[in-house]
Amino acid sequence: MHYQIGLDLGSTRTATATCREVPRLETVTPTVVFANPDGTLVIGEEAERRASADPSRVARRFLRRVGDPTPLRLGGVSLSADVLTARFVTQLLAPYDGRVAVAHPASWGPHRMESLRRAGLPDVLFVPAPQAAAVAYDERARLQPGSVVAVYDLGGGGFEAAVVRKLADSWTLAGRPEEAEVGGLDFDEVVFAHVTESLEWDSLDAENPVVLAAVADLRRACTQAKEQLSSDTEVRIPVAVPGISVREVRLTRAEFEEMIRPALAETTAALVRALQNAGVGSNELAAVLLVGGSARIPLVTQEVSALLGRSVTPAFEGMVAVGAALSARVREPAPEVATVMWSRPPKPPAPVLAQKRKKLTPYITAAVLAAAVGGGLAMNTYFAGNATTDNTTTTTTAPTTTETTVAVTTTTEAPVQTQKTVAPPPPPPPTKRTTTTTTWPSSSAPSVSKSVSVPVPSVSTKASTKAGAP
Repeated sequence: MHYQIGLDLGSTRTATATCREVPRLETVTPTVVFANPDGTLVIGEEAERRASADPSRVARRFLRRVGDPTPLRLGGVSLSADVLTARFVTQLLAPYDGRVAVAHPASWGPHRMESLRRAGLPDVLFVPAPQAAAVAYDERARLQPGSVVAVYDLGGGGFEAAVVRKLADSWTLAGRPEEAEVGGLDFDEVVFAHVTESLEWDSLDAENPVVLAAVADLRRACTQAKEQLSSDTEVRIPVAVPGISVREVRLTRAEFEEMIRPALAETTAALVRALQNAGVGSNELAAVLLVGGSARIPLVTQEVSALLGRSVTPAFEGMVAVGAALSARVREPAPEVATVMWSRPPKPPAPVLAQKRKKLTPYITAAVLAAAVGGGLAMNTYFAGNATTDNTTTTTTAPTTTETTVAVTTTTEAPVQTQKTVAPPPPPPPTKRTTTTTTWPSSSAPSVSKSVSVPVPSVSTKASTKAGAP
């Protein structure tokens, strides 16, 4: 049975959700790839385990390099970030069968998505992560069209703030998203630096594989301590490094918050810029969603709530992946889909008058018949086409008192002033205007423009023109 699958591609972790009758989170996998000597790839937890034995064959945080053709060297294997990402997603989707939507940072442009399609993901629907988060939230909240939601996304590899607006049956970016070079990995480094300050770090043998493995274990312990501080007020980080006598390091939530407060200030400033880009005030927001693993830090909720002067909504785990799966349910993947970094307001429709003028053809056919009768001249001119017609009546009086009425059909864009012209022999050249002029192939026929002047020897001409609306 076919169903929908949603992926939230993250720099450190990738969440997978499915949508059969109801959406649900399936897995959260480390975004890690390990290249075997034969060229095959291992992903996720297995790649993490093998990385400690041969760090030169492991790739992390390669999503930042998507769109860059420069290959990454993994042992004896060279692969671009596009191929690594495509093969990572393909292996992650192997147990599933259905339409796939992949949530990506809103800052990604068409170039990166096309690169992934060429690398092996041609049938995937790409959805900006802020839109996916709003879709998942709207599944429960049922917001009205026109509602605006701010998304504060603090992941492992970076931060992104965006504002999205609900249309009749979809969501779209409102204004340009904003980024900050701050993420959960930076917080891990802060905790690791705090631990190493308490240790005799300079005495370690950096070439000893046992020491390197122990340091890798210590880094993972620091990451777990950071996550644990979201629910506990104090943690003790175990230390099991050869040559170090200290066995644990204490860290409180208050200490941790003071260390990361300057970095969080960068994220809240980016959120303010995103709201300004969208032209939206905090009082106009239907919700503020905090997504990303590091957004669950209590200080994040406090800082964002104090900044906006309103309550905020911490996202449930896997919200973006669930929203991607719901997006795949709504529409089929389309190879030509190109998601931009932000949506400009549509251009206003052209005025009705301009649209009508556009339909007028500039090519006008005509025929001119002229014959002199008893010293008078009769001319019948007509224009055929989709043009607005005006009736112009010209009365010519000859010495023999014969009157000839000539009906002229022409196209006018402005009222034509009544003019009285006496044309002495020889006949003068026809009146020329800067408007479009049609010249007949016969050398004896005069050129005809929108203003017609008929030369008659020794004849006074009276012309009255009635101009229609342009």
